[in-house]
Amino acid sequence: MPLWMPRVTQIIVSLLIIASGVWGGEALTKVDQDLRIIYTEYTLAATDLGHMNARLIRYRTTILRAIEADSRQQFENIASSFPAQRERIEATIDRYIKASRKASSHHKVQEQERAALIDVREKLDQYINASHRTLEILRARWKTSSPAEIRRLRDDAEQHAAQQAGPKLIAVSFALDRLLEIVAEIAGEARNEAESLLRMATSVVTGVSILLVVMVLFFPAGRRPSRS
Repeated sequence: MPLWMPRVTQIIVSLLIIASGVWGGEALTKVDQDLRIIYTEYTLAATDLGHMNARLIRYRTTILRAIEADSRQQFENIASSFPAQRERIEATIDRYIKASRKASSHHKVQEQERAALIDVREKLDQYINASHRTLEILRARWKTSSPAEIRRLRDDAEQHAAQQAGPKLIAVSFALDRLLEIVAEIAGEARNEAESLLRMATSVVTGVSILLVVMVLFFPAGRRPSRS
């Protein structure tokens, strides 16, 4: 009994269908990974980073309250909250750095983002150091018993907070705004890449499907040989 053999065109169409299916599956997997990393982890970390301005303002407000403290006990109660506030601020930066490094394996991280992140870190350190100096002046204030020295140190702390720490806080805010603008650009590029890949996958699958219909309609398979 002679064996039925498929035509060359049928083999080609079958291979095209298999290849388009495999490629389409890989494309969808990549899109899913990109969306999960960019929008679930990276963007959420950036959103948390956007809230850091509020934490910094709260930190500065606490500094101003410490300057206005009427007793050493009140000052110590206020100052005891600074370590926890600094830890929350540092944790926000660390979460973003971790998410950014993880996302870097799924998209091309711009050099601008790295530079902006370094700028935020440097300016944040400068502000925290300036605020720490204000606290040192205030601690010295409550260790002296001279009324004149107490007034002088209080004025020094207030002046330092306004003229030294204040501008550094503004610099941190500007650096954060710049970093968030770059993050928005990266997220937009990732979205556009995902949409382009989906359109390409749809076009390939559609083209192969049309080719298959054409082959079926205009090049029907030959009749199988019957038994003699």
